[in-house]
Amino acid sequence: MKNKDMVIRIGFFCIILLVIYGIFTLWNHKKIQLTLYGNVDIRDVDLAFRVSGRLIELKVDEGDDVSKGELIARLDPDPYEREVKAGEATVKQQKAALDYAQTVYQREKELRGTGASSADHYQGALSGLNQAKANLDMTIAQLSQSNLRLQDTYLYSPSDGYVLTRAVEPGTMLPANATVITVSLVNPVWVRAYVEETELSKAKPGTTVQVYADSLPNKSYQGKIGFVSSTAEFTPKTVETTNLRTELVYRLRIVVQDPHHDLRQGMPVTVKIVSD
Repeated sequence: MKNKDMVIRIGFFCIILLVIYGIFTLWNHKKIQLTLYGNVDIRDVDLAFRVSGRLIELKVDEGDDVSKGELIARLDPDPYEREVKAGEATVKQQKAALDYAQTVYQREKELRGTGASSADHYQGALSGLNQAKANLDMTIAQLSQSNLRLQDTYLYSPSDGYVLTRAVEPGTMLPANATVITVSLVNPVWVRAYVEETELSKAKPGTTVQVYADSLPNKSYQGKIGFVSSTAEFTPKTVETTNLRTELVYRLRIVVQDPHHDLRQGMPVTVKIVSD
């Protein structure tokens, strides 16, 4: 009797599981509104020094993760340190010249009108004072620029990402603005997809979508449609659709909210638009 009851209970439990599975499958099937195809679109940043010099250190290699503010590379700072020291010496000289010009002007100002000094002497002292001030201002500005050039011998990552390419090696003489490495940004990660005009009403900005990478078919990523083109275009040859590529479609930009470093530039993906 106990075995019979146990069999009945197990059977009843299995029936419940089958019903739940069927309801879930049916609900999930109804939830899918539209399936689209596209590619991952990640922005790249070419990192370069604003000044020229000899590369003495490159701290990352292709495939390495980098964080915002992380030191990437260094140029030989010696020429720029010398420039800063020379600028500091010039500023001291100009300060001394300004002090002297101030003393001369103050003396001529006190003697003015007493007959002990001519108007020409006074004007000459005033002009000398103004020139000394201008010279000091100019050297201070030049020193500030020299300090900035010295700081620019350090190259930092502007954002979180990973190294896509490494263009040079330590010891290379680099001109200003020459690419050192290319960083692929972690955020934002976008998907470029295309929708036919007849389905355009289902792909409104703000619509929630699920993104599936072809290489990870069992894993989904949540996203939202952030942009819908206002003009139609021919379907790109790189995008597979269920219809002919010659049909006119509208381009979508989908913002992926949880890429987890899995999605890479150009990776083909499937986008499923779901109902609320």
